[in-house]
Amino acid sequence: MADFKLDPMEMLLRLTGDLSGVRGRVQSLEDQDLAVALERLDENVGSLRETLAAVTVAIQQMQAEPEEEEPEKEVENWPGTAPNWTDDLDQEQARALWDWLTEWCQNKLWPIFAQPVWKPCWYRHTKLRIELTSLCANWYWSYDKKAPPTRSAEWLARWWPHVERILKEELNDCGLPRDGLQRPKHPVPVPVQATADNPTPAPPAFTVNDFADPAFFEWVEGNISKRRPAEAKSGKGDPGN
Repeated sequence: MADFKLDPMEMLLRLTGDLSGVRGRVQSLEDQDLAVALERLDENVGSLRETLAAVTVAIQQMQAEPEEEEPEKEVENWPGTAPNWTDDLDQEQARALWDWLTEWCQNKLWPIFAQPVWKPCWYRHTKLRIELTSLCANWYWSYDKKAPPTRSAEWLARWWPHVERILKEELNDCGLPRDGLQRPKHPVPVPVQATADNPTPAPPAFTVNDFADPAFFEWVEGNISKRRPAEAKSGKGDPGN
């Protein structure tokens, strides 16, 4: 068998040729992938251009349309946002204000916050009534559905403590007799103690824990009657007017 010898130079030339062929095939594949990527990129850019054009047209149309003015909010009827007892109220307005304040005090303020410092003669104290009216208006403003939480926080931390102090001061000389106050300004009847002769005494007409004493409605009606009568409302189509 004849000896088979490889020339190193020939081997190098063959290897170089093989590498050149592989490189060419790789370059061809890379060129194909790059072409596909560029084609896709061109499609995406075209789509973005169409979208941008549509957005531009929409913005131009919006800018060309006149802005609609928001309708003015109707002013709420009496008692409004800050009722004032010192205004020249007629009897109808005064009654609406009494109903508005009483409903809020009885159903919200008294049962939740004010029972420990409340006394049933509260309505007789003019200064206290004015403070409660302001507190009520502030409460509705603070707990409005669109109000930020800082409003209610301020009501709890600032306005209620202020009126709580006024309640204590104004009602200090009212209620049950006690040491240093034998004759309260607005007394609360003392419960009759049971005895052998009267084991079940009748309960008092009201207690210091009641929202208002029995004279409340009569007193309020008297207060309203001191106001001027409400002006008569003319009917539409009345030939006499």
